[in-house]
Formats: sequence, C-alpha cells, structure tokens
Amino acid sequence: MSLEAGWSPEASGPSGSDAARLVLGPLLRHVGAHDATIWVETSAPCRVGIRAGAANGSELTFRVAGHHYAIVVIEGLDAGSFTPYEVWLDDRCEWPFPASRYPPSLIRTVDLERPVRVLFGSCRSPQTIKVKDPTGSGEDVLGAYARRLAGHPPEEWPELLLMLGDQVYADDTSAQTQAYLRARRDTSVPPGFQVANFEEYTRLYLETWTDPDIRWLLSSLPSSMIFDDHDVIDDWNTSRSWRDEVQASSWWEERVTGALMSYWLYQHLGNLSPAGLAADEMYRTVREADD
Repeated sequence: MSLEAGWSPEASGPSGSDAARLVLGPLLRHVGAHDATIWVETSAPCRVGIRAGAANGSELTFRVAGHHYAIVVIEGLDAGSFTPYEVWLDDRCEWPFPASRYPPSLIRTVDLERPVRVLFGSCRSPQTIKVKDPTGSGEDVLGAYARRLAGHPPEEWPELLLMLGDQVYADDTSAQTQAYLRARRDTSVPPGFQVANFEEYTRLYLETWTDPDIRWLLSSLPSSMIFDDHDVIDDWNTSRSWRDEVQASSWWEERVTGALMSYWLYQHLGNLSPAGLAADEMYRTVREADD
C-alpha cells in the first residue's frame, strides 16, 4: 500500500525544506473528560496549532538530535464529545491531508457514564514485514482493524488503544531499513542490521507509523504505550552474565541510549496527562534546551 499524498521520506526529516511539514503524526495520546494531548514530529522548527472546534492549543517545537517534536495540550472540550480537529504548522493546515479517504480525525473525550472499551495488543511489525499467521495472509491486524473502524460510527469505537510492548523491532529490521543502514555504515560489523543509535531508531518509527491505515488510526484513537525487549534487543536484561557480555561490546552503550531516548520521545511523553507534562522536570529541561 502506498503512502497517502502529503508525505514522503525524501521530503521529511531534519534535512527537508525550510517550510515545516508533518514527518509523523498526529498521534492522539492522552484524552480526559475535558482535555487531550496530540503528538507530532515535524521537519523544521515551527509552532504547532491544534484547532478542535472552539477548543484550540498550540506549542513551539523542541529539538532533539536535529529532530523536531511537539506535544500540544487542548483544554476546554466538552465531556463525552466528538470533535474533529486540524493540525496547523505555523500558518498552514497540514492535517488532514487533502482528499483523504479516511473519516475526520476526532478527539473523543471521556464520558464517565459510558463503558470503557480497550483495544490492546503487542509485538507489531511494520507493513513492510509480512508476518506469519494462521491464515497465511501476512495481514497487519492493526491495519485491518483501522480499515474496519473507518466504516463504523465513532460511537462504536473503543475508548483506548493500549500497545503493550514491541512497537518497533530494533533487532529484526525490514529489508528497507537494512538498505538504509547499509547506506549509513558498515553492516558487516556489530550491530550489523540491527539499529545502532538514536537516528536509526527514528527510522523505525518513521517506517511503522507512516502506513496510511495506522496513521489515521493513531490520529483518532487515544493511545498508551510501553516498551518491551524488542524495542531494545531480544531478551533484554535476562541475566547478569548477559549484561556483562553486552556491556563489554563497542556498540551497546549507544544502542541502549538511543533506545531510551526514542522511547521517551515517541512513546512515554504521550502517556502523560497535561498535569503530568507540566510537572515533568525532564520535559521542561528538554523544551528549554537548544538541542
């Protein structure tokens, strides 16, 4: 399946054009009764604005290792409401993409009188890797669910997508990612075709979150995420002897640093409520730093 119009890897990332574009997102993350947060990665510094009916929010991007991020808080929403939203980068509307085949991205706030339905799963490979499954189709279950959801009214959608680990596979990469790694460095030496650092981690998220079905789903269902071993390496921290061996290698320190950096940026920040973001010392420090 081709990527939807409005995004290409060549036009995205730190080396893109001066005008900011959406690299990843929007991801609808925390949602409460009257507030929500939306996460994006952009190609250049900008002010990210979210317009959701009468409730708006904006935030300047912050920079980490040449990449630009923002998590925007929207307050003043009605409880139990369904509100379409747009993403603006400076003075340009960047989401939804023109002529999108998907329904509008919505902020669906918590209704304390409504039952909570949770969609959950783990261990997801990107569409570029065909997985083995009993049907033999290699179908991405989350992508199939997104297409199903797009045909149902929002009242029937679950309240939360809970992703229970292995959002990316740092130790089992796709052919496309391996070609990217081969162009960057010598893959005949460790860690070979496994990712080595933060920059290569950003490529994994780019690969797994730009599939059009997944991108729309993550823009419309609130999500909470936690990592597991494959986000770092298979059987991470299984024994003291394993730790001693891997820490003696030349590549491990940069690998685990990149794993924790990328987890904090791409997964952890969105788990926090607006109050949690405001109280987070690391978040405040990173936003105030130049890079």
